[in-house]
Amino acid sequence: MKIGQKLVFFIFSLAIGNFALAQEYKVSPDNDVMKVTFLGTGAPRPSTERYGPSIYVEAGDHKILVDAGPGMRERLFEAGGFEAISGVDHVLITHLHFDHTVSISSVWLSGWLFGRRVPLKIQGPEGLKDMMDNIRDAYQWDVDYRVMVGVPIEGTELNVDEVSNGVIFDEDGLKITAFEVEHMPINVSTGELLGLRGKTLGFRIDYKGHSVLFSGDTRSTEKSVINEIGKGVDLLIHEVQVPSPGATPEANLANVSLSVHSTPEQAGRVFENTKPRMAVYSHIIPPGTTAEDLVVATRPYYKGPLTVAHDHMEIILSGDDIIVGEREKQSDRKFEESNVLGK
Repeated sequence: MKIGQKLVFFIFSLAIGNFALAQEYKVSPDNDVMKVTFLGTGAPRPSTERYGPSIYVEAGDHKILVDAGPGMRERLFEAGGFEAISGVDHVLITHLHFDHTVSISSVWLSGWLFGRRVPLKIQGPEGLKDMMDNIRDAYQWDVDYRVMVGVPIEGTELNVDEVSNGVIFDEDGLKITAFEVEHMPINVSTGELLGLRGKTLGFRIDYKGHSVLFSGDTRSTEKSVINEIGKGVDLLIHEVQVPSPGATPEANLANVSLSVHSTPEQAGRVFENTKPRMAVYSHIIPPGTTAEDLVVATRPYYKGPLTVAHDHMEIILSGDDIIVGEREKQSDRKFEESNVLGK
């Protein structure tokens, strides 16, 4: 971290460090601010504290959702009311596990019902088109019903794009790059891939001098692409899994996934290799793992700035500032007063 760069952080854990609470930030006339709101920081295991993985990115006029886990719609509503629900028009899917995709239908149909009148763009790995075709078929009766009683049909269109490595979007100063990550099932003894169809992805988003990398689900190693594509980013958001203690059948089953997820040691080595301005943990397994637990386990391998995300946390990139705080909740707003249909 350069001393001349101003970083302001919200203290949510004594383990994170001694930084000041951010009160406000200046909006640049160049509209170059990026906001990253953590709608869900958990994993497949149900949790009322950490909903399923989903992150809301605001970059200028662009409203992007990275994954759509359980509870996404409600968290998005809390984050920005009906304007946020109808404003998302671009979704990035890292892979097709249910905890990353179960709310795609809500992004599509709730966004349309409450005001989106443009096609919903969805980008993700091989298999995404089949998934979206099936979802569209499953809800065709719902769409036909609502159109028949007066909801405009505009906004029901889906623009689905299966992507792999490379730049997948580049408009208005916003560039999105996809890259493959190591989350496909392997033979634990040999490390060889078991041959399941498809791919698993991470994404890097660049916008007017700011950069955020999303690891997706991955077992990061020295050969991981993240070590190169993540060098020097503002935020590197990485998943993490702590081994479950004990030898019960449930603990053993939970620990099977360590072969396709990253321990604090593995993630810490990635942070050390890439040296982001801020390293961030999300998609935390198990969801009851504390921030202090993760920081203590990571520090032998990475000494730099580290934040453990929680639901409703907001990180703002504005100029040279990184401002970590809490997203103000907007969910008490009434639809009748929202003006989303008149925008």
